[in-house]
Amino acid sequence: MRNLQTVIAADAAGDSATFSLEGGWTLRLVALEPWHLRVVLAPNSGLPDSRTWMVAPEGETPWEGRDREDRSGFSCPPLRLDGAGPWTVSAGDWRVVVASDPVRMNVERRHADGTFVRVRTDRESGAYVLAERGAKLRHCVRRDLADRIFGLGDKTGPVDRTGRRFRLLQLDALGYDAEIGDPLYKHVPFWIERNAAGESIGVFHDTLTPMTVDFGCERSNYHGLYRYAEMEEPGLDLHLLAGPTVADVVRRFTTLTGRPHLGPRWSFGFAFTSMHHADDPQAQTKIAEFADRCRAERIPISSIHFGSGYSSRGKRRYVFTWNRDKFPDPAALFAKLRAIELPTVANLKPVLIDDHPDFAEIAAAGGFIKGPEGAPVLEQFWDGHGAFLDFTNPATVRWWQDRLAKQVLDPGFTAGWNDNNEYEVWREGATSTGFGTPMPAERSRPLHALLMTRATFERTRAREPDKRPFTVTRAGPPGIQRYAQTWTGDNDTSWHTLRWNIRNALSLSLSGMAHVGHDIGGFSGPRPDPELLTRFVELMALHPRALMNSWKPSYGVTEPWTHPEAVDDIRSALVQRYRFLPLLYTLAHRAQRTGDPIIAPLFWAYEHDAETFEDHDAFLLGSDVLVAPVVEPGARAKTVYLPAGPEAWVDLATGIAHPAGSTVTVPAPLGRVPAFARVGAALMLARGLPETRPHDAPARNLLVVVGAGGGEGGGEHIDDDGESNAYRAGAFLHLGVATAWEAASVRVRLTRLGGDWPVPDDIAITVLGGGDRTVEVEITP
Repeated sequence: MRNLQTVIAADAAGDSATFSLEGGWTLRLVALEPWHLRVVLAPNSGLPDSRTWMVAPEGETPWEGRDREDRSGFSCPPLRLDGAGPWTVSAGDWRVVVASDPVRMNVERRHADGTFVRVRTDRESGAYVLAERGAKLRHCVRRDLADRIFGLGDKTGPVDRTGRRFRLLQLDALGYDAEIGDPLYKHVPFWIERNAAGESIGVFHDTLTPMTVDFGCERSNYHGLYRYAEMEEPGLDLHLLAGPTVADVVRRFTTLTGRPHLGPRWSFGFAFTSMHHADDPQAQTKIAEFADRCRAERIPISSIHFGSGYSSRGKRRYVFTWNRDKFPDPAALFAKLRAIELPTVANLKPVLIDDHPDFAEIAAAGGFIKGPEGAPVLEQFWDGHGAFLDFTNPATVRWWQDRLAKQVLDPGFTAGWNDNNEYEVWREGATSTGFGTPMPAERSRPLHALLMTRATFERTRAREPDKRPFTVTRAGPPGIQRYAQTWTGDNDTSWHTLRWNIRNALSLSLSGMAHVGHDIGGFSGPRPDPELLTRFVELMALHPRALMNSWKPSYGVTEPWTHPEAVDDIRSALVQRYRFLPLLYTLAHRAQRTGDPIIAPLFWAYEHDAETFEDHDAFLLGSDVLVAPVVEPGARAKTVYLPAGPEAWVDLATGIAHPAGSTVTVPAPLGRVPAFARVGAALMLARGLPETRPHDAPARNLLVVVGAGGGEGGGEHIDDDGESNAYRAGAFLHLGVATAWEAASVRVRLTRLGGDWPVPDDIAITVLGGGDRTVEVEITP
């Protein structure tokens, strides 16, 4: 290994400063926004790939990728270069000092008072290290003990990544340990660095190659404290996003990589799937009986997802085929489910088993990932061997979308679910077509997951262009949020998983992926006992995605009524979800507009309170509601920290106000997740629960949370038809809520902020936290 040592020359023009280094290497700084600086370090041959699929400042990229040097969508402020070694680069909010011997940078950000604060410092003893004869690049920066690191997608352990080492490599990590397992399903080379002064910046490596990131595991006597990111390719394409807050960084990251897609409202309701049902010899009957049982047990549900068993023969899965023995009359099944207004989602896999009926056709078209000899690479897949589809080949995309329409959407499915798309291709020398510029398979693994999801999304949208498409993906890089929900994969059934899955989802939320969830009850492992299953449902009751899924060959399917003694509590938790669904949906609209997560760590809205950065078994729903799931067996009370800032936090179940900035213990009976609202919050909730389409419950209850004396507060509510794109043309209601209260009265003012839908005049008002007070309501049309 050797350090890049010497700056030979420096020059600047327009929005860029270029430094020529030894050995033909070039360091380039590009100002893309006042808050956005791009750092490119490349050999004489250039970066390994001239295209990006993750950077999408205009909301989308071409299928064949966006030229990395494309400035469209950026304001590109002017850049100035001063000095003659060291050199000072100034652009927007940034000031960077570049030094030689060895090559290194100190990065500063302009503070609100005009002064500059150091936010990142390269390791002085060597920052840019070439390994394996230049085939790998390690970037080392100085580490301070007070630094905090957040992000990296679905990684395990505490939300603060400090002191951990991670491998960025998509894997089908069945039954992973949610505290220490690694790698997992996604490739998210993005994190947030926060220093002792409270300044945060975003760090995004625009690369699809496998990476190792070390946030403090490694120490060396010769280098002081440091951390590093190592790319398995020669080159660095680094985007730095200024804060100063964590929220600023996340919003800017989704500005760069795309806002989360707003799906139909039914996708925010409770959903169910199980391999057991679709794999059963009487699968069609099993699924129909499940829908009927939900009615009989009064379990509110919004969709049913089919496991891949509809396409299986024995243990093998044949995507885009039907097993007519198990599903003798799919049309009748879909008609039944449509009659009770249950959308359906089909599991899809990106591998064709070697005896798939279309295998030869796809092979002849070059539609698979290929080995050095040009033949499809066969890898182990489920209970056989198969070849991964190459989504960088336009012919493959056309085939996928054609079969999706004919074999999935036309028969009656509403949407597709992109599964097993980690692309575990291990053959050395394997390549993807790369839209005409071949790519090593190891570098295109995340790309295939992204493009598979996009292909499903776009074909679903094309079939019903007036409706919002829905899809979901298990794997992929930044950018999947433009199309899909995601989840934390095949989790294990345990209290340990329940606790640590909270952090997995919060990390995804801070990584721009707002629509997240976990398999309720655990996918693999033992059958959950009644208490654990109930607590899993409670946890997911206030997550963006709530789906019960399991595969337990030794124990059988997990269903809401698996334990009869728990049905009432499970039903109660699901009813709580539907009560809060208007708030979840409003937050989803906000996520599409601003990039804000739907659930977030406590520090998201309360950075001023240092305690919120500690590890908590709790999360925020928006910024007004704090949710504290029970994660310990036998517990019937919950101890939780309530952030400082509001006047108080009010227990939504009891109406009792608790001081902000304090730790409290509250009752936590089965069937209800402990939740609190800050004084001043105004939450629009649902009242009443129709038997069909419970997600569309029309009646509203405005919950106004007040303090002991006088004060003011407010909130917002967004509503539309829940399925079409008409909201883009004004067919929606964006309602502003302003509240003010005194000792004996509460005033509520409802004001239209956007859209042409009328303001309802039948909204019920409930005041929480202040005893009996008169309520005055003013509506501004």
